[in-house]
Amino acid sequence: MLKKALAIFCLMTTMSFAAWDYLPILPKSMGQVAVKTEYMSYDPFSALDIDAGVRYSPLNWLELSAMVPYRLFTSADSDIEAINEMADEMNGIGNSTVGLRFQFTETFGAFVDGYFPGNGNYTEDVFFLGFGVQHSSIFSSVIWATDIEFILGDAWRNRFIVIGDELHFLLGKFVPYIHFDIFYGMEETSSNAYSSDEGGGNGLLFALGFKASLTTSVVLELAVGFFGGDRFTSEYADDAPMVVDVGMMFFF
Repeated sequence: MLKKALAIFCLMTTMSFAAWDYLPILPKSMGQVAVKTEYMSYDPFSALDIDAGVRYSPLNWLELSAMVPYRLFTSADSDIEAINEMADEMNGIGNSTVGLRFQFTETFGAFVDGYFPGNGNYTEDVFFLGFGVQHSSIFSSVIWATDIEFILGDAWRNRFIVIGDELHFLLGKFVPYIHFDIFYGMEETSSNAYSSDEGGGNGLLFALGFKASLTTSVVLELAVGFFGGDRFTSEYADDAPMVVDVGMMFFF
């Protein structure tokens, strides 16, 4: 249905590469600033976001983080005029995030994220939480990282579980990786005014990316992701949703 197509495009914003990473937290007294540009396409929609975030580890076992996303523009090319009109209203500040990560061992940790209401019609207008656990298996040239996250909100928020895996291949200053998420949940409704349909709650995200160290403190990241499954399909969309991320990370 039309409302589900709109909801899918809105949900992509908070689901694509939402976590900083699935790896152990930064060492004590180390921090990172990141700026990311994200292009999303879900025919007939397309959008461009810019995200800015910072994280810092005051202790060996604790990392603090915050991230603010901003939708620069949304466009639609549809025969349905209502869709084109709605696209003009889907810009602005997204669901900003404040998070805590706890490192219990060298490879095992947990996290909790608070998502604050945004001011764009593509965002959730209620506060909601995400929490979960992470585990990393670190080898000489490969890191296998796993993340299990629970997203909880009020009755108007989609509630779901995300099970994610990443494989990082350590090739000196160049680190390619594979990212895979499975979404499972009972899709109720989104608080977004355009979404009130019920539908399939399952989906997946598959992404390929790489990180390249430009200097000892500057890293470039590029990733391309594709969504699939009932959660991300609609009769109003011809193509599968996709997202392209380009980011710069500065360590201090």
